[in-house]
Amino acid sequence: MFLGPRALKEVIEGAELYPIRGLFNFKDFFPEIDSYYLGIHGDELGIPTGWKCMDGLYKVVPGELTIVTGVPNSGKSEWIDALLCNINNQCGWKFVLCSMENKVRDHARKLLEKHIKKPFFDARYGGSVERMSKDEFEEGKEWLNESFHLIRCEDDCLPSIDWVLNLAKAAVLRHGVRGLVIDPYNELDHQRPPNQTETEYVSQILTKIKRFAQHHSCHVWFVAHPRQLHNWTGAPPNMYDISGSAHFINKCDNGIVIHRNRDPDAGPVDVVQVCMKKVRNKVIGQIGDAFLTYDRITGEYKEADEAIVAKVVKQQIRQKSTSYQR
Repeated sequence: MFLGPRALKEVIEGAELYPIRGLFNFKDFFPEIDSYYLGIHGDELGIPTGWKCMDGLYKVVPGELTIVTGVPNSGKSEWIDALLCNINNQCGWKFVLCSMENKVRDHARKLLEKHIKKPFFDARYGGSVERMSKDEFEEGKEWLNESFHLIRCEDDCLPSIDWVLNLAKAAVLRHGVRGLVIDPYNELDHQRPPNQTETEYVSQILTKIKRFAQHHSCHVWFVAHPRQLHNWTGAPPNMYDISGSAHFINKCDNGIVIHRNRDPDAGPVDVVQVCMKKVRNKVIGQIGDAFLTYDRITGEYKEADEAIVAKVVKQQIRQKSTSYQR
């Protein structure tokens, strides 16, 4: 009434549509896309693993889900612990651990040995290497307390995925953790409605984990055991061998198989093969294998020599040929 019909017309023509919940334009995300392009956060190309042979295959990106599998006693949990120690050393990331197969004291020993690079005990497994000193032990305890937080179910009931994710959310908000480890899948409470199949259930919990990771910019490592392998020849299992559902590989961002050499004729038994079976984001990696050696004294993983790698690969080709002939 005061500015006239022209002003009214301009207001009407320049009006923005009323926002609809869940419906967006790319323009709504331009600030986030600009930050991604400019590399403002510093983790757009992923966090290095600490092993050069691995960095071309896999890097850690906040907000992604990595599924880790492998036959029992292959070192899945040990490898994840070593990876977390490397990332913490490089970037100072903090982590929350829901590791239901480990006693707290045993898990602390493994992490401290990797951090201090000395055995926890003066025992036979340490050989002639000097045990960590009292001062090193006390410094290590401070590092443990600052870098890691624990999710533990103190009563007899099994933890549900919702319970774990709620506590992980609290750890993100209170302590600023950047990574969550759930180890393993079969130690969670898997009660589901009678009309829901296991495949549907697995799809549902993986969706919950991915939403948590994306919403809180937190990387999640989820350990899942393979089903019983019949006529196993010693070769690395496939992601589709995971017990429960093919959704483990279908819905994850990264799929990793940890495999340890058990044949002395194929090379040293401390050789660990890290098989990248799936990488959704081409920016941070690709499918392929990396080979590490495991130091039993300190729990460290180091890059394997090329000669050792060649011997292990040759033996695996021979195993595959024998399997095909059968």
